[in-house]
Amino acid sequence: MNRRKIVISVIIVAAAALVGARIIRTVLARQGTAAVAAAFPVEVLTVAPRDFDETLSLSGGMMAENQTDVPAKMPGKIIRYLFEEGSWVDKGQTIVTIDRDEVGVEFKETVVEAPIAGWLTRRYFDTGAHVAPGMPLAQIADYHRVKLVVSVPEADISRVRPGAAVAATFDAWPDRKFRGRVSRVSPTVDYLSRTVKAEIAIENPELRLRPGMYGRAEINVRHHSGAVVVPTTAILERETGTQVFVVEAGKAVARPVAVELDMGETSYLKSGLSFGDTLIVAGQHTVAAGSPVEIVGGK
Repeated sequence: MNRRKIVISVIIVAAAALVGARIIRTVLARQGTAAVAAAFPVEVLTVAPRDFDETLSLSGGMMAENQTDVPAKMPGKIIRYLFEEGSWVDKGQTIVTIDRDEVGVEFKETVVEAPIAGWLTRRYFDTGAHVAPGMPLAQIADYHRVKLVVSVPEADISRVRPGAAVAATFDAWPDRKFRGRVSRVSPTVDYLSRTVKAEIAIENPELRLRPGMYGRAEINVRHHSGAVVVPTTAILERETGTQVFVVEAGKAVARPVAVELDMGETSYLKSGLSFGDTLIVAGQHTVAAGSPVEIVGGK
């Protein structure tokens, strides 16, 4: 009888052990599955040195490099203009004839010559109009070479220097960039606008650009070599400060960073990252410090 009880007890213990082992295996399997499911998918970028030009964006109006108003030298009545607007005139050609107003003289014609070669871009009066000395009769401009005149804010004066390279765009040619250089920076500041005038010289051999056009200029103000440049979207603003997430040993690690320059789609970092770091560029909003991550894309 005692032997039977012992056998039954052994069978019960063995069954319990077997069930317990199965439960433990099930729990461990579920924990493993949960651990895998808890890994956040992210895309990454390996931080590498990059060279770039820091630019200043300004806008302004176009003028011909060589442009002048032709004034009347004496009083009289305009007899006629010898050229229509848009016509090319050579230096020294007569462009206007005037009947001089002189006491005792019934008719005495005088001529006004072009001081430069170029296109007659404007006639200020009609035939028969009376003019006085100094009044502009016509405007002549040669726009084989043009200049974009922009206003530089006082805070940026030290950054814009003659000779700086410029890429300019115009609404009339939206898919093309015109190259030029800063040719002149005014030495004086306008006390009302707190800006200085800067001129950007642009070659115009195809005559695509015309005086009066509105243009936007990207002026190179500084060249950076071996910089840490990252997508701006990878940078997060948190209560603790500005930070990014990098991947270390399969986990997300928060790194505080200092942004030196926000360039729109990308930002130049002054500190916080090193070359070779694996930066999270997608999925950074869903992770926290220490979160397990799975790299699913990036470079």
